[in-house]
Amino acid sequence: MASQSGDEPNFASSGSASGSGSISSVQNDNSSPLWNYVTKLEKRGATGKTWNYRCNICGETRNGSYTRVNAHLLQISGEDVAICKKVTKSQKLEMLTLLEEWEKRKKQGASREVPMPSQCQS
Repeated sequence: MASQSGDEPNFASSGSASGSGSISSVQNDNSSPLWNYVTKLEKRGATGKTWNYRCNICGETRNGSYTRVNAHLLQISGEDVAICKKVTKSQKLEMLTLLEEWEKRKKQGASREVPMPSQCQS
């Protein structure tokens, strides 16, 4: 299932490999931070958000949506997803921090009620 080339994994699919597990500061198209820890290989189906992807940490090739990428990288058991056995504690902490910051930005950017300017009577 996993294709190992012997090369160091690329930890930033949108930038150069750093070898430290860090991601580049440039977010990819999806803006979901954990997509930066995998390399998208091929979109599955004409619609939807399912991809064939390779984990940049363990090198295994999988398919699924962002939810499955999340479960794989954060080692969430019970999701019927193989967990990444090579994620270090520091990488997992970095990912959790990125997710937390991303969730905060999403909430701040959510639509909110904006008062309309009052109309002037002439």
